[in-house]
Amino acid sequence: LRGGDIAAVSSQPESGPPTAVWNTYVWVESADEAASKVLASGGRVLMDPFDIMDAGRMAVFADPEGAAFCVWQAKEHKGAQIVNEPGSLNFNGLNTRDPEGAKSFYGSLFGWQPLGLGGGAEMWRLPGYGSFLEQSDPGLGERMATTGAPEGFEDVVATLNPIAEDQPDVPPHWSVTFAVDDADATAARAAELGGQVVVPPFDAPWVRMTVITDPQGATLIASKFVPENKNLDNQANSTVSAS
Repeated sequence: LRGGDIAAVSSQPESGPPTAVWNTYVWVESADEAASKVLASGGRVLMDPFDIMDAGRMAVFADPEGAAFCVWQAKEHKGAQIVNEPGSLNFNGLNTRDPEGAKSFYGSLFGWQPLGLGGGAEMWRLPGYGSFLEQSDPGLGERMATTGAPEGFEDVVATLNPIAEDQPDVPPHWSVTFAVDDADATAARAAELGGQVVVPPFDAPWVRMTVITDPQGATLIASKFVPENKNLDNQANSTVSAS
């Protein structure tokens, strides 16, 4: 997007799932140290740490519930260059049946802390992350405060989404959310391009969003920031977890 990296695409590895998926990567100082922490915290190492030429070093893990995610030890490649604007990555979210267990696991692994948003909604924050973002996006914290964002929201790194009891077939997993400037138009365009609108556009706290799959079956959430929706009841969790 405008010459900046947004995400990556690659062929499915032989050991990978049969359908296309979006992967969540978390930047770490050491992929090998992260692997040791995962094992010590009850997770699994699905792919041992390995180098991607001079770009970085990565590994693939699963948390105690089986939700897969990756870590990235940056070298030459520092990750996405544009985020949080239409057409780029906006959020990564864990869909889980054991929120308390997830808080313990990811807190031990990455130092994340839960942030309650009211109505049962929760996110994860990494203290100090907002200050890091301010380096490339000056005034971020002030803008968030102006829109009425809760204290600590500038440090948010991911969402925590409980899987509804009426969705027994949905496995614990990580999902990706891309920012868009029009959720309804994005859903319509996805259908025109051969994708499927899994959840039609709907309003939720702070956003209007839709869940879609591409022609190969990879699921993503498209979300438009709507500050006027901040006081809506939290009705998104059970719907979005289906992704």
